[in-house]
This record gives sequence, structure tokens and C-alpha cells, in this order.
Amino acid sequence: MSDRSANPETPDTRQRLLRSALRAFGHNDYDAVSNRQLVQDAGANVAAISYHFGGKRELYLATAAYLAEQLGEGMREQLVRIEQALPDASADDCRRLLGQLLGDFALRLLVGPLSEDAPGFIFREQNQPTAAFDVLYENLFGPMHAVMAELVAGARGLAQVDTECRLVAHALTGPTIAFRAARTTLLRHLGRDAYTDDDVAQIQALLCAMTEAALDYRPPGCNAPQPSPIKPNSGADR
Repeated sequence: MSDRSANPETPDTRQRLLRSALRAFGHNDYDAVSNRQLVQDAGANVAAISYHFGGKRELYLATAAYLAEQLGEGMREQLVRIEQALPDASADDCRRLLGQLLGDFALRLLVGPLSEDAPGFIFREQNQPTAAFDVLYENLFGPMHAVMAELVAGARGLAQVDTECRLVAHALTGPTIAFRAARTTLLRHLGRDAYTDDDVAQIQALLCAMTEAALDYRPPGCNAPQPSPIKPNSGADR
């Protein structure tokens, strides 16, 4: 029997399967997750995965797309607004926009609705990339990194994004990820079970300060470039 006859609300069943898959794959290796576990957690019948996705592998890829969509919700609009503002943005504007972008990213990663399940999925794909990484990169990591590199270039008064801008942009994501990846260690050190609102606010403030320091970094022997009136093209890092 297909899931269509068992549950007429097939779109709802599909969403439940995606949420179930994100929970399962966010805490377990791919091979450790069974189809039976996935459908039971989703409250669906055994044919649901085949009906909606074709199989477990296709569900895994769909979960990556779902994760990128959910984490990117709200951020896509922010990225578009930043790209629209870039042609007329001053160096100070770029610093401010970069701080805001990283602060919002930290909030989503640390205490957002997917903060318990998303990191495990993402970290596994970083360490052992599959086709799901391509989905995450095209729909989440790539666009965010491109805009961040453009903001770094604008903050430094550069006319174009270069390798160092990309390196700095990548480095700026590291502290945020560390606050989530090593959360258990920090919470033990703080003597708490979860981040408080004050903790998150202090983390965001610290990330802003670290962003300022990273933007002022220059390799040994490199003189700081003079600010240029030319702003980085919004497609320079694409």
C-alpha cells in the first residue's frame, strides 16, 4: 500500500520524514540509520520513503536541501540586501554588515530551532563529504562565503575579492562553529546545561570584536592597502 492511500496529507508526511531524517542523520552515521527508524519517528508507513523520495539515499540528499533551506531562511533576504548595498557601501558599512551577518549566523547555529540536529549533519559532511555537501555548498555555504568575502574586501578598501579575503571570510566562521562544536566543553566550564540569553549576547559581542581584529590583520611584511573608492562587484566571488 502506498503512503498516498494511508495518509492523504502527503506533503505533511514528506515534511515529517525530512524532520525525522535530520534528527537521525544529525546524530548518527548514515549506515547506522534504518528506514524503519525513520518512518517510525515520522509516524509514517514503511512505503513512505520510497513513495516520497525513492529511497534512503535520495532522502539523505533531500535532507541536505531541507537543512540548507531552513538555515538559510531569512539569511537569503539578508544576503540579497547586502549585495544590493555593496556598490555604495563604505568600509565602515561593510564592517557593520559583516558583524550583523555573523551575529545572525551565530544565533541560528547556537540556539535556533535546528541547533541540536544541524551541526552533526554539517560536520560529518565537512569531514567526509558526499553529494549532500554539494547541496549544502550550493545553497548555503557558497552564497554566504561569497558575500562575506565581498564584505571583507569592501572593509579593506579593495576593488576586488582576492585569496586573502576568502581566507579571512572563512576564518571568521570558525569561532562561531567552535562555540557550537565544543559547546559541551564550554558549558561544563561555565557550570550550565545550556547557553543563556546573556551567554549568546556575549558570544555575539565577542565575535564582532574578533571580526574587527581579523579585518585589520595583514600578513607579515604586507603594508595595508589604501582605501579605494571602487567597491567590489557583487558577483566578484561567484
